[in-house]
Amino acid sequence: MFGFHKKDKSDKIKKQRLLTKHLASLGFTNRLAIYLVIFLLIGLIGGMVLAYLSIIHDYTGQLLCWTIVFTPIGTAVAIVLGKVVDKNRDENTSKDGDGISYAIARANNFPEWKDEVDLLTINDENANTIDENSPPV
Repeated sequence: MFGFHKKDKSDKIKKQRLLTKHLASLGFTNRLAIYLVIFLLIGLIGGMVLAYLSIIHDYTGQLLCWTIVFTPIGTAVAIVLGKVVDKNRDENTSKDGDGISYAIARANNFPEWKDEVDLLTINDENANTIDENSPPV
């Protein structure tokens, strides 16, 4: 009524396209990490639902059907996620241990950005002011 349904549907489609474009822009390992975290979240929710249902139905036995399946999967996923983080850290640091953004700025002789506030100027202006109530450093 009054065209609201069509607008809501087009907004939903635009959001789905943005998510799809974002996932497509990520590398394979980053997408894999996202999918693995979602998989672990689904496993956690499934375990909570199973525990809730066992409490409601007064089941006092073990939930081995869930534990046996998800314990090794959770361990494997944790190892893979750790390796993904290590890979990303290795890709985003230089051989000197500097971050990639710092290395790019150093390669460009540290250009000044006009959009950001110059913190050195602000600190120089405030260097001569002394607050009597502040403790000594």
